[in-house]
Amino acid sequence: MPKLILTGTLLEGILERVPEAFIHNASLIRRFRNVSRSSLDQIQSDRCVKDGEYWYLAERINIEEYRRIRNWARPELPEIREGNSVIGETIAEKKLKRENAYPKHSANQTALLLELANSEGYLVTETLVAEFDELRELERAGYIKKRDDIVYDPLRLGELSIKELLRRRRLLALNARVTEYLESKSAQTAPQHEIISIIGEDELKELLGSGSISRFSVPIKRPPYTMIWIRTRHSNFQQAQAVALETTSIPDGEWAALIPLVGERQRLHPREGHTSRSFVLARSYTVTAAAKRLYLHPETIQRGTEARILTAFTDPEGVERIVAEQIEYIAENEHAREQLAELEIVRARELALAMEVNFTTLRRRMKREGLNRPDAFWRDVRGKWTLPENYSEFRHLVSEKLAAKRAERDLQRETERQLREQERQRRRELRERLVAAFPTWQHEGRADQRIVLHLGPPNSGKTHDALQALAQAEHGWYLAPLRLLAFEIFDRLNRMGVRCNLLTGEEYIPVDGATVTAATIEMFNPARSGDCVVIDEAQMLADADRGWAWTRALMEAQSASIHVLAPPTARTLIERMASSAAMQLTLIKHERLAPIRVADAPWKLRQLPERTILVAFSRQIVLDLKTRLETWKRSVSVVYGSLPPEVRRKQADRFAEGVSEICIATDAVGMGLNLPADNVCFYDTRKFDGRGVRLLLPSEVQQIGGRAGRYGLSKAGEIGATNREDLAQIQRLFFAAPTQLTHARVAPTVADLELIPGTLAQRLSEWAVLKSIPESLKGAIETADLTERIELAGMLTDRDEKALGLAASLQLVNAPTRQSSRQYWYECSRAIIQGTPLPLPPVSKGEVIDVDDLDRLETFISYADIYLWLAHRREFEGCAPDTDDVRLQRATWSEAIDRALLRRLKLSRSSFT
Repeated sequence: MPKLILTGTLLEGILERVPEAFIHNASLIRRFRNVSRSSLDQIQSDRCVKDGEYWYLAERINIEEYRRIRNWARPELPEIREGNSVIGETIAEKKLKRENAYPKHSANQTALLLELANSEGYLVTETLVAEFDELRELERAGYIKKRDDIVYDPLRLGELSIKELLRRRRLLALNARVTEYLESKSAQTAPQHEIISIIGEDELKELLGSGSISRFSVPIKRPPYTMIWIRTRHSNFQQAQAVALETTSIPDGEWAALIPLVGERQRLHPREGHTSRSFVLARSYTVTAAAKRLYLHPETIQRGTEARILTAFTDPEGVERIVAEQIEYIAENEHAREQLAELEIVRARELALAMEVNFTTLRRRMKREGLNRPDAFWRDVRGKWTLPENYSEFRHLVSEKLAAKRAERDLQRETERQLREQERQRRRELRERLVAAFPTWQHEGRADQRIVLHLGPPNSGKTHDALQALAQAEHGWYLAPLRLLAFEIFDRLNRMGVRCNLLTGEEYIPVDGATVTAATIEMFNPARSGDCVVIDEAQMLADADRGWAWTRALMEAQSASIHVLAPPTARTLIERMASSAAMQLTLIKHERLAPIRVADAPWKLRQLPERTILVAFSRQIVLDLKTRLETWKRSVSVVYGSLPPEVRRKQADRFAEGVSEICIATDAVGMGLNLPADNVCFYDTRKFDGRGVRLLLPSEVQQIGGRAGRYGLSKAGEIGATNREDLAQIQRLFFAAPTQLTHARVAPTVADLELIPGTLAQRLSEWAVLKSIPESLKGAIETADLTERIELAGMLTDRDEKALGLAASLQLVNAPTRQSSRQYWYECSRAIIQGTPLPLPPVSKGEVIDVDDLDRLETFISYADIYLWLAHRREFEGCAPDTDDVRLQRATWSEAIDRALLRRLKLSRSSFT
């Protein structure tokens, strides 16, 4: 279905083409996905009038006429094409067209049209004065249409409205027939089947829906035990009910005729009254009651009547009954009871239970006896194997066995309950120990520390001001979410004359005399914080996977000055965390330095302006767009998440230097790339987030869109989209209030895991389940998502973990893996455990021709990242003798990818898998 968005202009276009000139809210909500009852109240139009649940065009219909027909007319929407334009001529244009084509009419035709104009848009044919030929001429000219006995103006009433009109006329006729019939009956009521015989079942359902008649049910003493009656709406219900009950009651004489049949013997615990019915009921059993009296199944009683062991009769209420004298005789006579019990089907489960064998053994024994069904008649199995001869003894034996099994089951349940309680107690005690070990984040040194919280949107100068403070420090850190951003700041500080090291999970670049380190945040050592720490993108505190690193940096840094850079959504959370640690906090608000706006109209893909970032949300779409734009002779850079950081940097640099006009990027562009873009264009407003496809969040649109209009490089920024629906979403989301962050994340330490028994996977899983957060912090702290680490830990054996030790095992599962690189990680873990060199990433050709080559090299680079990450860990560095070669090979692959992205890739896949 086309993407459509309802506006005031579009609503006017719709009502200009609806014959009835009005529409119901429900029709608009069904057609437009972005519309709700509340949003309809926000639509602005000078021509459309809102009246409750309806909209009407006042210039085409006055309020009196609109209110006369709205209760029965059924307007339908005209066809609307993508781009929010209504297809077809307006009603006014159609009227003018037919008047110009057929200006003259006969006297009869003129009278008819005048009468039609003064009516609700239709007339009944029997009242017309025009001749048949004159009507046909008007119909050909489009002035009228005829359906059944109705003539109507098609420019005032649509097809659905006429169908509804005819339906209501038909119901009126049906109602007259039924009402006439009911009024001839006592209390104006009759059985439903009589009404169905007059008008039909479907017609009755329709008539009941109109509310002109009513129905009620009365109980009867024979199947189906209720009877439906119909009455006129204005009749007296009590009187109608009394007539129905009297008509359907069973005369006592029918019961009196059965008294000789049942005899004098009463059933067990009878309830006898003063009527013939109560006399018969007290001296007979239903099939179910007889079965219960004899401890048999109702089916056995039925078979007894078929074998003439029992005599059954049907009472006036249609219930099958058995004389109590027969049932009581069998209950008191063991031989007679055993004769009837021969017809009882014994379930295989009960047979196996009595014989104390499993089902397979039972079936084998039964087959040897020629019994091919798992269930059998008692007559066929009694006395066989270890079964008793008497059915009563068999039932007693089964009852004893069942009681024993129930007792055994109850004992097992009690044992399981006790074990669960013990487990709960163990977990309570463990949680208490973990909570006691949770850092309070308060210490004497807090009095000398201060958090400087820089709040503002992208391009508001937060990073610039924080780096100025860092440049004045004797020693300090800049902490980034991505290697790319850490490298950018490393390069920037060194160009400023501030000697700066680079430290990421995969590489360390020392600079002589460096006093500052730019690092990915996981590499930060709080014990060596220096004088100043800058924590960038602090909204990542709430990230389920990596947020623990921001929490650790913020709450464990020992620097005197901690500069925190974040959007306004993080303010409340950071203030609460600072308060929990008794840290001073200074708030600095930053306003955007370059103005930014949302475009008035969609941008055409072919005509995107230069210096535009085109945002898509999958690598495949990014590459498809690259090919499409290059076909149109546009120069393009691409940036996406799985692209190596150095390739991303080269691609971004080409865009920044004006070598490429357009940068096509995933949401990776929202963090870690400072591009001189004038515009950000969203190709889509939905993304796959690992669980499903969802609409972008306001914070995501603001973070990504905020990259437009880089201060000092662009005068202003503009955000847009490639179609009207997405543009409307961007307009709403960019200016919407984003959701405030509520929880930071924490991850377990080695000390935490030492308190928990089991394998590493079990320890991580239990730590996640226990959520051992102090009560004072439960509203601000949540545990990290450890899914990937638990998956990796599950690949290690107990022997592996003992060989490594807990600390090294935890370090090992922290490696940067993804689904496609887990097997390589496992091979590396085997090498570490065995004390052999880490396996080298596969050898591959250095050329990228198609997407398969791109997949291959990106995967091999992820292998190299794991190798280099392990090589930079003290626990594993001895197993990585080929670090320099791997780094060189990785650089070669990255250059090959970068070269390939300068060309047009073949998007079709080869046979490589």
